[in-house]
Order: sequence, then structure tokens, then C-alpha cells
Amino acid sequence: MGEIDELRRRMEALEAQVHEVIEQQAATRHLAVNSDRDVAALQEQRRADIQLLQALRQTQLEQSKTLETHTKTLVEHGKVLGVLLTGQVAMMEHLGMNPPETTTDGD
Repeated sequence: MGEIDELRRRMEALEAQVHEVIEQQAATRHLAVNSDRDVAALQEQRRADIQLLQALRQTQLEQSKTLETHTKTLVEHGKVLGVLLTGQVAMMEHLGMNPPETTTDGD
């Protein structure tokens, strides 16, 4: 019966190894599924980040265009105010009045 006992012992060892391999396979499958989910979540976040950056870029372009328009308007108004101020000073001098002091520092 020594040979049968040896076969029985080898069979039990083999069954234990197969059971261990099955458990490792299940753990590996679980890790793979979780990795797939993580990658999908990262891809979704990346797409959202790209959309956000594109929206910010569009907003920045629009604001730059608006700022450019406002700057042109301010320059035009500055020229008109300069002409008006020159005319006002000329009229006051013609009337013999001293023009008020003008400041350029915004005070």
C-alpha cells in the first residue's frame, strides 16, 4: 500500500496547488477589473479636463478681443477729450480766464 499512499499524497499536493492557482487567478482577475475601471475613470477625467481647458481658452480669446475693443474705444475717447480740453483752454484764454490746473496722474 505504500505506492497508493504515495499517489494519494501526490494527488492531495496537486489538488492544493490547483486550488492555490485558482485563487491566484481570481485575485488577478479582480485586479484586472479594478485596473480597467481606474483607467476608464482616468480617461473620463482627462476628457473633462480637455473640455475645461478648451472652454477656458475660448473664454480667454473672447476676453482678449473684448479688451482690445475697449482699448481702442478708450484711445478714441482720449483723443476726443484731448480735443475738447484744447478747445476749452483756447476758449477760456480768449475770454481772459485762467484755465483750471490739469493733472495727468488721475488726482
